[in-house]
Order: sequence, then C-alpha cells, then structure tokens
Amino acid sequence: MAVLSVERQEAARVVGDRLFDAVVDGGARSPLDPVYLHQALVGRVGLLIQLSSWRVYAGAEEPGRALPAQPLPTPVPEEAPVQPGPFQQAEESLWRLRSASRYPATVLRLGALYGPGIRLAREWYVVDRLRRGRNELVLADGGGQILHRLYVDNAVHAVISALDHPHQADGGAFNVADSDAPTAARLVLGIAATAGRRLQIVHLPSEWWPCPHPWACPQPVVLDLYRLRARLGYQEPIAPVRALEATVRWLMELADDEAFLTLAPYWERFGACHDLVAEERALARWHARPL
Repeated sequence: MAVLSVERQEAARVVGDRLFDAVVDGGARSPLDPVYLHQALVGRVGLLIQLSSWRVYAGAEEPGRALPAQPLPTPVPEEAPVQPGPFQQAEESLWRLRSASRYPATVLRLGALYGPGIRLAREWYVVDRLRRGRNELVLADGGGQILHRLYVDNAVHAVISALDHPHQADGGAFNVADSDAPTAARLVLGIAATAGRRLQIVHLPSEWWPCPHPWACPQPVVLDLYRLRARLGYQEPIAPVRALEATVRWLMELADDEAFLTLAPYWERFGACHDLVAEERALARWHARPL
C-alpha cells in the first residue's frame, strides 16, 4: 500500500495519472477546497472521504456562545439542519461535485476529537490544575453540559469502516463519536480518578465565574451513531474509559514547556480560563458567602 500526502492546491500536479483506492480530506473548510481535489481525482479515486465536524449542525455551538435560536435534537441525526459556515460550505460543494460527475464521496462528521497528539486538548483544563496540586475545580452553572467527544484512534477506525464499505458510504454523511457522551462534571471526575486524584467540583454561577469551561456548549451536543453502525458496520475498537486513560497519561507526562508549545491551539481557545489567581479569588468569595 502506498500513501501520498499532498497540499490540495498541488493535487493535480502531484497526482498526475495515478489511480487511488481512497483519498481522505481532513482540511476542507471552504467551497473551493473540495474543488481542488475534484479536479485532480475525478475518475481516479474509489472513494473520497471528507472529514467534517459536529459544528456543522444548526444549534451546535462552541463553549461560551449564546444560546442559539435553533433547538438541537438529542441525539442529533444526520438529517438535522445544518448552519452556514465553513463545514457546511465544504460539504455542499462536495455534494455538488459528486452530482455533476462520477465521483464517489462520503462525509464523516466527527465529534470533538481528543487523545494523544490532539493539540486542542480540552482535558488540559483539568489536568493542568491537577499538575498544580489543586483539589478544587470550577464548573460554571453545574457542569451538566455535554459535548460528544471522539477518541482519535476511533476516528481512524471510522475512516477504515468507510473504506471497507465504499458502496454503502458513497453519497452519505455519517456522525462519528464515542459510545459514551458524559456530562462535563462526570468527565472532570473521570479525568481526576484516572490520574489517581480526588477533585472537588465547585458549581459557581456564571456571574461569579464567567469563563466557560471547554465543554460548556449552550445546548447538549449528542450525535446519533445508528447510521454509522448500521451501514458501515462500525464497532468502537477502544472503549472510552481506555481512551481517557491514554489521554490523561499523555497530558500528565508532558513537560511544562512542551505542554505550552504542544497545546498551543488549546491555549489560544481556552487560555483565559487559566487565570488561576482570579479563580482562587472567586472560590474564596464563594466559600465566604453568607449561607
């Protein structure tokens, strides 16, 4: 088996006359992105797999956003409405290209990725505090929020499942996520237990601690996995508890300077939540409040 990695703008030149069993596009974020690959691959690929995201669904918003007008069903099926944005534009472009030519294609809508090597490591919100010896952690408004996650190795297995069932995959979109969708509070406690630590969750109201934690979506995001299992025969190879163990072990073993560089996307998105001095002040005020 030969594997070729190319930039999409260079695809036509690099691909040449080669034929491919499959191509995985992990970075389509605009209407033009699928076009580059189509120009290079039409008639030359057995199946194109475009990786999309849970963010494509209308009402599925990142932590810290206002409650959207569009209610999100639980669980979210692939037929649910999508919202304007980079993932929706890339998907629609792919479907237009598929309809216009002989171009087998499928879309995998991934949950929030985690695991060793994933640089937007939301679990760092907990692990960083554990490494600093803290025994309390703030979860604004109760920690009941849910953001359906996906272990990176299981994401790879979903790609393999699509490759093993190309005819069933062709023309379809498939949600991909873990078999378990824990609340933020249950996940936090699981991370602490995996690290061999006890952690007390303090449920501060948002006016006391306005910084949203990394799973604080305004609506629960739970993806429906029936189609993935029924049509592609997907079976989760790594259980969520084992996946969490590998993730926490990786994060606990990172050196301090390495953690800052490796997890740069995390710090860019959630760094404001690591003002531990401000957090300690909020906790002190909360514990000193009149009961």
